[in-house]
Amino acid sequence: MKQTILHYLFAAGLASHLSLTAWAHEGVHPAKGSESAPAEPAATILGHGSDKYKVDLHWAKADPNIAPVINSHAMVEGRDGLIYLVTDHPQNAFLVFKKDGTFVRAFGKGLEGGHGVEIFEHNGEEFLIHVDCGWHFEAEGWKPSAGNGRVTLLKTDGTIVRHLPTPYELGIGEAGPKKFMPCDVAVTAQHTILIADGYASNYIYEMTMTGELVKRWGGRAEGKPEDLQNAHGISMDTSNPAKTLVWVPSRSTNQIKAFTLAGEYVETIELPGAYAGQLFFRGDRIYTAVCWSKENGTGPRLNQSGFLLVMDRASHKVISAPGGNEPVYVDGKIQPLYQT
Repeated sequence: MKQTILHYLFAAGLASHLSLTAWAHEGVHPAKGSESAPAEPAATILGHGSDKYKVDLHWAKADPNIAPVINSHAMVEGRDGLIYLVTDHPQNAFLVFKKDGTFVRAFGKGLEGGHGVEIFEHNGEEFLIHVDCGWHFEAEGWKPSAGNGRVTLLKTDGTIVRHLPTPYELGIGEAGPKKFMPCDVAVTAQHTILIADGYASNYIYEMTMTGELVKRWGGRAEGKPEDLQNAHGISMDTSNPAKTLVWVPSRSTNQIKAFTLAGEYVETIELPGAYAGQLFFRGDRIYTAVCWSKENGTGPRLNQSGFLLVMDRASHKVISAPGGNEPVYVDGKIQPLYQT
């Protein structure tokens, strides 16, 4: 649970040096400090019911001059237990940590706009996928510029294997800036890549590892249940081998929608007031990070108003909202969610 919650907090973009440690859900409790250690402020506990978490402000032990961060949207864990954090700072695309927050190394200079990341194995070797969303930042200050993004495959040592072609390069997309701005990727059991173009077309592109287009689906469908607005992430629930579901946020409408691998609409999770990203499936829980929320759940969208959501995997009901209001259901419907 510990590394899983790190993933969601970083994905929310709340802080570069912040993590949550499981408090109640899996019976993990904070260890007593040394009697000679300086006094620490009382731990902040977030969440509801059995799913509560402790804030750890000192998890990431990294020198910001060596490992600077502007935004960090996602993390993945390698088979050796190392955690790969993607950042959009131009100095480094990836920061690597041990599970205790010890900084290991940084790499990937030249890979800009880091937004999504995936890790997978092929023929016994581990690979990373870097998602450049098209929003590029200068090293000093918040100075974003928008253009086309790119999806890149690389080895965990930083060696670039290939850049996948953009839809325009494949002859199926529009030319010009801001026409391909992918947010996230997922790797299927067939080792194809699903790419969510969440800042531009809202299409889902399925490509082979060598860049051939398999299919395209999704996009805008005004007034229809399959309509996607800001497809900010993509993930798969493979718990039922007969029915793999592809989950895609429609972040601007406070919804997350399920599709088949063929792109057929299945269902929607309503999250009123919450602008949530991709889902993460672990055991009997689903986790997601909320980037912004509405004032009191129904008012205008507020900056710096994110939190986390924990859902029951079977029912899709929200059971805890660390950093947000306590989830309440009335007549089976979740009431508006917002940062407290």
